[in-house]
Formats: sequence, structure tokens, C-alpha cells
Amino acid sequence: MGNRRRKPIQELHADDDVAKSKYSLFSCVLFHVRRCLTSLNTLKMARASLSRRLRLAILSVLCFVLVLYVRPRPLLLTPTPALTRVATERYEEERTPPADETLTTAPVFGHNTSLAGHELEEQLVLLDQLLLLMSNVTKPCRKLVRQGGKLCRGKLDGDKKLCLDPIVRPTPNNCLVYSFGIGYDFSFDAAMGKYGCQVFSFDDDSAHELLDRNPYPRVKFLRLRLATGRGVKVERSYNPKTKSEYIYLYRPLDNIMYLLGHHEANVDVLKIDVDGPEWEIFEDSIFKTDILERTRQLSIEIHLSVFLNPNLDTGHPLTRTLHKYTRVFRGLEDRGFRLTHHEPNLFYPNFLNALQMAPTSLSRRLRFTVLSVLCSVLVLCAKPRPRL
Repeated sequence: MGNRRRKPIQELHADDDVAKSKYSLFSCVLFHVRRCLTSLNTLKMARASLSRRLRLAILSVLCFVLVLYVRPRPLLLTPTPALTRVATERYEEERTPPADETLTTAPVFGHNTSLAGHELEEQLVLLDQLLLLMSNVTKPCRKLVRQGGKLCRGKLDGDKKLCLDPIVRPTPNNCLVYSFGIGYDFSFDAAMGKYGCQVFSFDDDSAHELLDRNPYPRVKFLRLRLATGRGVKVERSYNPKTKSEYIYLYRPLDNIMYLLGHHEANVDVLKIDVDGPEWEIFEDSIFKTDILERTRQLSIEIHLSVFLNPNLDTGHPLTRTLHKYTRVFRGLEDRGFRLTHHEPNLFYPNFLNALQMAPTSLSRRLRFTVLSVLCSVLVLCAKPRPRL
């Protein structure tokens, strides 16, 4: 014990320095190892995030391609097999006139009159043209949405279709809608007001006296009817039950727009559901103005119940009626409108009777939407007139 040599203080300090150096080297290595592990973990997370974003981008591109190139199939009326078979048999029989070129019954509509073979053939040709114009979707809408409607007997009724394709899409908070023939269903008008359009709703009946002038936000209701001619007309109706008289006021569309300060404005949606006079309204009134040249979307409910009239063939008005209806469709085409959607109104009381009496669809009541998409109307969509 006594001979044991004690280390000098310098050697002790040197040992401490070596220990500290070893500890510092170990700490440095450990730090760099942890840093590498952290970098690897960060890299893995970045790769996972990049992979997720890449998958999301690929999925978005696929969805865009599907929306862009996959067009919805138009809704078509599909009668029952029995009605289809009966319609085919009757149609073939009616297209084959007797040897004496005379029929004892009307060809398609079951009216009791006689028709020469050439007139029958003309009517059938006009019928084929009319049905083609009513049901042939020439410009499908890629984004067709339902506006309004309410459940009736388990089905939706009163709804209208709105196309949101960029070229005809109404601009929210800067669009104008005219809605004629609301009855007592404001669902479409309220939906368009909620969309952001200024909506003017029109109808006139004794029960409409109690309706609010502003039933919904951005919706104004006016008691007026759409005139079939160019002038203002007043019509009186007497109700023997209540012993009261009601006065109906009819105005042409251009006159109404002038009174509301829209005589040079663009109409984003023009809806017409007037239960029959729509043919005369177009041919005798609207076609004589430039309103359709400033209209983007046109929604019409057409009615063919006139063909159920058994006296229609007297004096050959049937041929004239077919010509008139075909002229209206041709007039819409000439002004750049194309059919984008059509569907039957199954709630119309005479719908089933019409199918049985005229299986070739002449008496069907169809609702359809026409959109302006050709060159003459593309100008209206791309360079609309200033809104007033």
C-alpha cells in the first residue's frame, strides 16, 4: 500500500479528456444515426403523401374524362309490351291503305271520317316528323339538374330540368328567369331564386288573388297570362255558382318585358306551361320578336290532347294542325335551339287514354327542354347583351 504509486494530476486530467472524447464521439455518432433514421422516416412519409396525391390526381383526371365524354342517355317513354304490340299492329295496318285508296276511319286517331290515300300518307309523314322533332335529343346536356318539384302519389311532379353546361349555364346572382303558368306550385321558381336568379312568375286565376306578390326570395309573382297574339286582351269569365265575374288580362311576352324594363335584357330561362295555347303563343307572338335570340334555355310543356277531339278531321284541320306543330319546332330550330331532354308527364289525366287511342304517341303530352347551342346562339352565350 505504501509503495503504490499515485498518478500525477496531469495524467488524471488526460484520462478525463480521453473519456470525454470517447463520450463526445459516441454522442456524435448517435446523433447522426438518429438524424438518418429521422430523415428516412420523413422520406417514407413524403413518399406516402406523394403516392396519395398522385392517386388522387389520377382519380380526378379519370372522373373529369368520364364527365366530359360520357353523355347521359335521354329519358325515353317505354310503354308496356302489350301497348307496343298493339301500336305496331295498328301502325302497320294504317300505313297500308285499301285498294280503292280510301279509308272509312281516320288513320291514327280513330276519328270517324274518310280520307284519301294521299292525304293519309301526308299525315303519316307529318306525324313521323313531329314525333322525331319531339323525341330526338340532338344536343344532350352533360350536366342536367332537376329544379323544384313535389311528391305526388309517390312520384315527383312539377320539376323542371336545368342545364349547367358552361355555354348556357345561368350565372348565379346575375340571371333572369321568366316562368309562365305556375298553377299553385312555386317549387321551380323558388329553386331558381335560391340558385341566385331574379324570377318573375306569371299566372292568373280567381284563386291567385290571395297569393303574395313576393312569395319567395328573389321571386316576384304577377297576375298576368301570356297572350297568343300581338295585342293586349281582356277576357271576362262568369261563375254561376258564386255569381261572380273574373277578368283575365293577357299580354304578349315582349309587352310584359317592356313593362318590367327587360326589353333588351337576356333571359337565362324561359319556362312556358300554359296548358295548350303554347303553339299559338310561339307562332303568332314570340316568333315575331327577337326574344328567343336573347334566350339561353327554353323549357316548354307541350300538350297534344287536341288530337283526341273526334271532330278534328272536319274540314281537314288535322293536316293543318300537324303542319302548325311541325312549323313551331322548325322555328325553334331555325333560331338555334336544340332538344336536350324530354319526358312524359304521367300525371296528366288523359295520358293513359291517349296511349290507348293513339299508340303512335301523337296524343302524348310530353315535357321537353330546348337549349341554344348552334353558332347563332353561341354568340348570345359568349357575348350576351348588357343586363339591365
